[in-house]
Amino acid sequence: MAKHKINKVGKTITYFLLILAVIAVAGVITYFTNGFTSDFKTFYVECNNQKVLTSQNGYVLTPNNPLTVNVKYTFDTTNSTVNGYSIKVVPNKVQGKDFDINLDDYAYSFQSESDMTAGFIIDEKPNSFTITPKGNINDILQSVYPTYEIGDYSNNIYDNMFSLIVTSYNGKEKVVLNFVVIESATGVTLNKEVIMF
Repeated sequence: MAKHKINKVGKTITYFLLILAVIAVAGVITYFTNGFTSDFKTFYVECNNQKVLTSQNGYVLTPNNPLTVNVKYTFDTTNSTVNGYSIKVVPNKVQGKDFDINLDDYAYSFQSESDMTAGFIIDEKPNSFTITPKGNINDILQSVYPTYEIGDYSNNIYDNMFSLIVTSYNGKEKVVLNFVVIESATGVTLNKEVIMF
């Protein structure tokens, strides 16, 4: 009789562990398919302690505050040939935010530019990289168009102005991080006449 009870307890524990394993596998599949709304993601990035599987808005870069991105593969092992990535920066096409860049006598749409990577310093490592703007928006545009004289476009800055596209080693998956570049504050100036106590 005691042996029969032990077998029942053993079976109950086995079923319980099996149910937990099924729940864990379902959770992993749900997470890496973005709630079953996309294919299973084998490539993602980590930025500011946050995993990004498809895209994320709201990053802010300055020349003194670069962005560090860790590149991850879901099934990466130390002996794996699954590694590597590529990077590109393009304008983020936000409706109503486009503006013209005047190059000599011609006006070009900012959002139609196909590659803005030359405006950034990218320090690549095997599994991570750091991206730093080469200055403010005018400096970035000057780096992209080095043979032209660039005017002042500081009034044309908008949220999520740039898209950083990180592509997997085989080009099949990508993650997009949208960001804006702002100038670093160099100090605070107080006007004595308006300070009131």
